[in-house]
Amino acid sequence: MKGKPVIPPVYLSATYEFESTDELIDVVQHHSGFIYSRWDNPTVRETEKALAAMEGYDEAIAFGSGMAAITTSILAFLDRDSRVITVRETYGGTFEFVHKFLPRLGIEVIDLGCDEVDGFHAEIEKGLTLLYLETPTNPLLRIIDVKPLAELAHAKGAVVVLDSTFASPVNQRPVELGVDIVIHSATKYLGGHHDITAGFACCNKEDSKRIWEYRKVMGGVLDPMTAFLALRGMKTLELRVKRQNETAMEVAQFLATHEKVRIVHYPGLSTHPDHPIAKRQMKGSGGILSFEIEADFEGTKRFVDTLKAIKLATSLGGVTSLATQPVTNTHAALSPDERQKAGISDSLVRISIGLEDAGALIDDIDQAFAAV
Repeated sequence: MKGKPVIPPVYLSATYEFESTDELIDVVQHHSGFIYSRWDNPTVRETEKALAAMEGYDEAIAFGSGMAAITTSILAFLDRDSRVITVRETYGGTFEFVHKFLPRLGIEVIDLGCDEVDGFHAEIEKGLTLLYLETPTNPLLRIIDVKPLAELAHAKGAVVVLDSTFASPVNQRPVELGVDIVIHSATKYLGGHHDITAGFACCNKEDSKRIWEYRKVMGGVLDPMTAFLALRGMKTLELRVKRQNETAMEVAQFLATHEKVRIVHYPGLSTHPDHPIAKRQMKGSGGILSFEIEADFEGTKRFVDTLKAIKLATSLGGVTSLATQPVTNTHAALSPDERQKAGISDSLVRISIGLEDAGALIDDIDQAFAAV
């Protein structure tokens, strides 16, 4: 064939043949090729290389979901008696894993709120194995000043992990903030079309070997077709995210002046408590915002049920705008007390901005307030 395909092919094979046993042994010992798709796959590797280059790391390891990327990456660096320090305002699935599963393995977990900067310093000074951060946080869009915390953690020999899903590689550069391992749920912005479930961990070569070994044994691999779709999504990522940044700002400004809105959580607004950090640390404020309605749970439920252009669905970061009440899904596993500590109220609504016209989204939100 004289021409080379513009789009890389999808390799759906689960296993690979060899000319000789010596060739097979070489692949097993030196990872010089492919032997079994739970280990590696050509399409998956193509996608991993693309994201690693985008984020500025040596490697990226692909997983079947964002949670698989989170759990496998964390476990790869912990042993019994390890000490983990984490921000309290994490994604509900992460919160559940860290607080309900890690302690069963004899791992100490210390969680602190975003505002407890002195507390972070004091706990890091006591020693730690791993520092786990998430910024912007889900669903209150808090922004953590990552670099100083990463420097303190590194001084204690710890690994720094950051979930940067809400920012995307377009709006935030974790490699420049001292982050060792950056996590992405590719189900969100990277895929961008609400049609895949995938996750990635980006890191240096040494850390990638450790995470790869755990992925190989735990089996949370990404399938080739999903990898192909993730790579497709990455090609339009910058265009989509820049549009979503602009539209989210317009919607946030509208909500900030609405009489039925108690508070708007969006780092692009000057009223946001972390706005100065966001301006310094991010290139854009993202396509996610949340806000509290002047209503109880039932009134808030009527609001989301009345939306038309904005779909009632979980997930985020795609071409279609979505709305959800975090208490009903993303943070449903948390107890009422845990939700209160994390600032998740019954009247909180989270909206993921898609590619629709800003005016159409604002009109939809405005008409839904009539039901409150």
